[in-house]
Amino acid sequence: MNNKVVIVGTGCTKKPGKAHINKSFKELLVEASYEAIKDAKINPEDIEGASFSYGGEGEIGHGGIAPTLVDALGLSPIPAFINCANCASAHTAFLQGCDMIKSGKYKVVLVAGFDKCTDVIPFADYMLWSSDSMYDYNLGFSHIDSLLLATEYFKENKIPVEMQKKSLIKFAKLVRENAHSNPVATLYKKPVPNEDELEKMLFFGNVMSAGEGASAVILTSEENALNISNKPILVEGTGFVSSSHYIGHRYKPSLMRGVEDTVSGSMGNAIPLEIACKDAYKEAKISPKDIDTIQVYDQLVNGFIALEASGVCEKGKAPEFLISGKGDIGGECPINTDGGNIGRGHAGGAASLYQIIEITKQLQGRAEGRQIKDSSIYGLSTSVGGYYATAIAVILSNKLFR
Repeated sequence: MNNKVVIVGTGCTKKPGKAHINKSFKELLVEASYEAIKDAKINPEDIEGASFSYGGEGEIGHGGIAPTLVDALGLSPIPAFINCANCASAHTAFLQGCDMIKSGKYKVVLVAGFDKCTDVIPFADYMLWSSDSMYDYNLGFSHIDSLLLATEYFKENKIPVEMQKKSLIKFAKLVRENAHSNPVATLYKKPVPNEDELEKMLFFGNVMSAGEGASAVILTSEENALNISNKPILVEGTGFVSSSHYIGHRYKPSLMRGVEDTVSGSMGNAIPLEIACKDAYKEAKISPKDIDTIQVYDQLVNGFIALEASGVCEKGKAPEFLISGKGDIGGECPINTDGGNIGRGHAGGAASLYQIIEITKQLQGRAEGRQIKDSSIYGLSTSVGGYYATAIAVILSNKLFR
């Protein structure tokens, strides 16, 4: 039996960068899941197992989420699991779904995630910004602190102030242009600010649009996919690293297995993500040069750090890469073609699966927004939870139908 994993259907909530207060988390997830089921051209009863995700920070009955969603979907009784890994939650659910297919025990698996912070007011207003655990929350340390410290990247790599500004404005404009054409994006058809307008925005416009939504994909084996889809997307390689949420470990990389003392452990790099990407490349038997499009976590300077951790560009060269247009829709390696967290929007427990959905549609030649060149073969989705405490890389290809 061939147990290589294939994506055959996708679905998601439109405008995940805003609150959807008229719908519950169950309604959002059901809608996204049935869109994916329809896209895969299968029947709900074909689904033999499910892997769900949500941000995890909101205390909304963690233990009851999986059976609640199975019931809401009308799929009961099937085995279902729940994954919580902050912004990387949907990628962890995706990896678990892949393992379910690889085991040979499941023929068709649903992977779906949601985020619904308006269901947990006021706790979410505070806890969602902590650095992923009550321990950090009580100490007053937050995601915001981590992300701001990431600006050390510019200092470490001796990036001139003018280039810092120019590259940040370029990135902010690029993702907004991509979002402008994407009907799924929160900033769809919204006017794209010019450089003068972006210069006046917080961090030159590199701040995500946080909201709510759900996303879903249908997985099956390569063997079964050929009976279902004429454009199945193959999961070529994955990498998954869990390290530590705590800042001290970023400055002492030798605390992490397999990392040499000579490697810089500052907040300006992403050692765990670099490891995850290398693992994904090894499994896919390709190199960073083979990647045709990439999805990265874009918030402040983290998109730059991820581009380098993935090997798409050299260390310290992300600003030049962006300014030169290599990340544009017609460039060497288009970045966040759906608008990313900034333009598409960020619904924590569902967000990273949006990235996989976008790459899937790009490789199938049916992107809802801007379409990359039809010769593309490989796409890389990178995801982080906390400040690179969870780091995941997923490589997809369209080799099965090219």
